[in-house]
Amino acid sequence: MTEAPTLRRQAGIALVWSLLQNWGGKAIGLIVFVLLARLLDPAEFGIASSAFLILSILHLVAEFGLGDALVQRQGLTREDVNLPFFAAVGVSVSLALAMVWFSEDIAFLMGVANLGPYLVASAMIGPLMTLSALQDAMYRRAMMFKPLALRTLVSGLVGGGVGVLLALMGFGAWALIAQFGAQMLISVVWLWSRPVWTPSLSFRPKTALPIGRFGLNVLSTYMVDFLTMKSVDFVILLAHGPAALGLYTVSSRLYQLLLQLLQASISSVGLSMLSKVAGDTERMRRLYERSASLAAFLGLPVFFGLAALAPEVNQIMFGPQWSGAEVLMAPLLLIGGIHCIQFLNVAYLTALGRPQTLLILGLVKAALVLPPLYLINVGTVAATVYLYVFGLLLMAPLSFAATIRALDLRWTVLVRPVIAPILAASLAFAAVLAARGVDAMTSDNVYVSAILLGLVFALVYAAALAALAFQAARENVLFALGTFRK
Repeated sequence: MTEAPTLRRQAGIALVWSLLQNWGGKAIGLIVFVLLARLLDPAEFGIASSAFLILSILHLVAEFGLGDALVQRQGLTREDVNLPFFAAVGVSVSLALAMVWFSEDIAFLMGVANLGPYLVASAMIGPLMTLSALQDAMYRRAMMFKPLALRTLVSGLVGGGVGVLLALMGFGAWALIAQFGAQMLISVVWLWSRPVWTPSLSFRPKTALPIGRFGLNVLSTYMVDFLTMKSVDFVILLAHGPAALGLYTVSSRLYQLLLQLLQASISSVGLSMLSKVAGDTERMRRLYERSASLAAFLGLPVFFGLAALAPEVNQIMFGPQWSGAEVLMAPLLLIGGIHCIQFLNVAYLTALGRPQTLLILGLVKAALVLPPLYLINVGTVAATVYLYVFGLLLMAPLSFAATIRALDLRWTVLVRPVIAPILAASLAFAAVLAARGVDAMTSDNVYVSAILLGLVFALVYAAALAALAFQAARENVLFALGTFRK
């Protein structure tokens, strides 16, 4: 058997398990989140979200981008991993202790009363996250996605059960902390009970240095991106309080889950596979054109359709106690449609060994998003979210330009595969807004309204797509059907 068919078969099996991991895990996560949203109030969500903001920053620093660095590194030996592993775990434990020691000071700076105990509890989860992330990377490098998928499903169910049970018992924000803690504990036990790699005291400083340099570039990119993407959380928290942050957390959850659902599967398998063909530029070009086209034709309308139906989606999922979240949900889902295509750029630039390009793009994004958020006082949570989304929208063409340049492509290759679906989905979104003014298209029953307006979106999108890019749409459908048949 030749190497290419073997690689394709290996990639196909890995993709199936990766899809199960992500689709199954995200489905469980969404169900648990909806249940918790119906049991808890915005203030309780806001308190837990405040603690998780600090925990996420500390985890990024401790993990140091080593997960991607280990997956991407060619010729990696078992001894090469030891020094980065012990360094990451040591930093993680140190940062967790610092978070405990300064918990009350952090709570004071964030302006959230009684946040200290939640920070202390969250800090204990930090080292578990690092242990899980590094072993997870070694599983991904070995393309062992089946145990990762099972781990995700089991930990999601156990953690979700713990969270819902505590919420029913009236523990409030503690239910969210316990849910995440239980999930990470199960993940660590699962991965380390049958590890792909185990540490030893054999160190290789010479190989650790290039791994560390790559990880530093990845960390810098992730940190800039995290601070950029999460600045809106900090601004909302500081300006409007934890209840407003809780409202934003719930309204943004669907956008985040969908983006992870549609892209994480491709990314987890893709980085491993793309790194193997990074030297074949022509093959990389074809892969990029096809993957961008599929994301635009199949992923983007999901986001735009849910944005058009945001009032109905919010009421059905989260209930009347979260009224107002739909105003924040709609713009986030719209930019999510662009991000589901744009996210591919990160995977391709990483596979091409361009972490510096990613860092520059992250800094440009920060320059577009952060100054308006911190310098312009817009007064309301909704206006803050719209300002944030506008900054992200300005970043999209720059991200595509960098990837097109790295692959030595022309802009014209994206016109029909990407621009046409964006125009079609935009027309469908506008059609739903217009249909809301027609009495026959609305109903007191939220489910009936959702079905009617959803049909409007689907019909207009299909008609516009047939007019703008029928051949490209046909090719994508045939490609998808052929993939499933194989």
